[in-house]
Amino acid sequence: MNKRLDEAMARVKELPDEQQGEVAEVLFDFLEQDTLNIQLTSEQVAEVERSLADSEPYASEAEVKAVFQRLTK
Repeated sequence: MNKRLDEAMARVKELPDEQQGEVAEVLFDFLEQDTLNIQLTSEQVAEVERSLADSEPYASEAEVKAVFQRLTK
């Protein structure tokens, strides 16, 4: 087992039973996902290609700063 995973499991074992069950559910959900075989439709591929070809920024630097200022108040 990977050292980082060993450390995580040791911490999980210190949690109350209910929280251990929640962690187990999250882990099982993750393991059941087929994240390596993602298939996009031709429409989705076209949308990604359109987005990548767009040279215009989505938001100016000032707009991004304004959003962060609003969110961090």
